[in-house]
Amino acid sequence: MKKWPVHQLLISYSQIAVYRKNLDNPFPDWTDGHIRQGFAWRPGSVAFGTLGDVNSEIEVSIENRVSSGEDSVRAIAVPFEVGREGITIGSILSKTFDYKIPDGLYTLLFEAIPLKVEEKGKPKIRYAFRFIPSADPQAIILKHDGQLSPQLPLIMDAKAAV
Repeated sequence: MKKWPVHQLLISYSQIAVYRKNLDNPFPDWTDGHIRQGFAWRPGSVAFGTLGDVNSEIEVSIENRVSSGEDSVRAIAVPFEVGREGITIGSILSKTFDYKIPDGLYTLLFEAIPLKVEEKGKPKIRYAFRFIPSADPQAIILKHDGQLSPQLPLIMDAKAAV
């Protein structure tokens, strides 16, 4: 297991994206179906719907197995192939963070975890991105809150927003 330092990120447009570093047009053009399932996926890029446009914590790790935490209210796993250059995580009109994840095929587990914070300006939500090496990763919604109403089969063909 490897864990990177936690960063703070101001979420905008209710989405946070993970994409191959230097990918052109990394953010998706969301459809109603993508909004219902909570993510928009295409090879090399996935954006997840967030719990709100607030200051948030970003946590990135490499794990051994897919397992959502008790505190998460949303947990979504998708296939993700990392190239030699690593990945970037960011939100539209916000800063981005680069991570040198080893190249390979992963199950990427996204979790939304509300934080119990009462201080003004402190992050209210933690978004965890867990990369689990996998020979055959599959998309699955492990846990969802009332904002989502996913339907099967999951939509796995987002287009880039240009």
